[in-house]
Amino acid sequence: MSSTGDRFAWESLDPAAPLDDLAPLLDIVGDARVVAVGESNHDVREFGLLRHRVARLLVERAGFDVVAIESGFADARALDTWVHGGPGAVADVATRGLGYRFGEAREVQDLLSWLRSRGDVTFAGLDVPGSAGNADHAWALAEDALRELDPDALPLLDDARRTTARYTAVHSGLAMGRYAVLERPERDAATAAVTELLTRIDDLAPIVPAAARYRYAVAAHAVRGAWRLDAFMRELLAVAAGHGRLASRDAHMADTVRWLQTHHGPRARIVVLAHNGHIQRTPVTFDGMTHPLVPMGAHLAAELGEHYRPIAITGTAGTTTGMTIDADAPGGMRLHEAPLPPAADGSIEAALADTAPIGVDLRATTGGPNLIRHAETFVATPVSAAFDALLQVPATRPSDFVLT
Repeated sequence: MSSTGDRFAWESLDPAAPLDDLAPLLDIVGDARVVAVGESNHDVREFGLLRHRVARLLVERAGFDVVAIESGFADARALDTWVHGGPGAVADVATRGLGYRFGEAREVQDLLSWLRSRGDVTFAGLDVPGSAGNADHAWALAEDALRELDPDALPLLDDARRTTARYTAVHSGLAMGRYAVLERPERDAATAAVTELLTRIDDLAPIVPAAARYRYAVAAHAVRGAWRLDAFMRELLAVAAGHGRLASRDAHMADTVRWLQTHHGPRARIVVLAHNGHIQRTPVTFDGMTHPLVPMGAHLAAELGEHYRPIAITGTAGTTTGMTIDADAPGGMRLHEAPLPPAADGSIEAALADTAPIGVDLRATTGGPNLIRHAETFVATPVSAAFDALLQVPATRPSDFVLT
């Protein structure tokens, strides 16, 4: 075995291509109930194409029946309706139903269209709502459920919506700017209102009529996402002050995986599509942060053990997608093509720099590279401990919508 694990070649980025070249992943996956497929940056064309192929492999060859993506749980409910035959054009429903502008990528739209052509796979969002900046979709789901099942709780919903509106925006970066200028009593009022609403919803759950329990559970989890979003604002403020830890978003994404397991049965097998930094087993250390981020993958690995398999995807050369917060840009994000820094010494990318498209089985590897790409930089990560496998793409560029 090489110092970076046993290797296998893969051949194609075409989502419709035969899957035999990716078949070695099936041995790595084994009987795992949750397989996470990462990417070192979002809105990168080749990563989207390759993740589509891996999702196809897991659905067609291993019977996975849920695909869940790093985007708002509440927001994506409409997309599950669409992949099961609901109305609308894919570009429209994807743009509305996915945060962080993910739905604008042709690669994501093609994945959704493939799921729709099958009609037998659940699609879900994992994350807090509204690009981690607003809970509009969560409030809508809660209002629909409460109006029928607990109308006396609607004033609590109104309080939560009103107090959180003081900071909400289309993206977390903009919401954080609004949150930072609030007085402490205003921040506390928002937290108290969302907590009171969530408590009321949770307390009522055991007596909800059987026919309405699933819809009520959807609304409850959506409000839990709003509660986590409020906590995320507090965390961002603490991190900016030099003493906080980011945990709420990833804790919620892990909780969504649990929710999907509960509501889709013990035989459900779930494909998770998220950033490498969210799926890895080990904490994520960013320069300038006092405490490492606790990723979703750490929660899932602790609970599922060998039934959780994280697969990283990274790139060696080319360009990538850069982002700046801009209130005047769609989704509050201005995206652009950015140079991809050369592979850093000690990184997994440097170890694989001279290879063609390659996959690496990391399960039996110890030691090895301790850096991996994270967007336009590198983060310290014990790669073999963080992931079970890695797929390397020789050259990358942004998705087409970023370049237009």
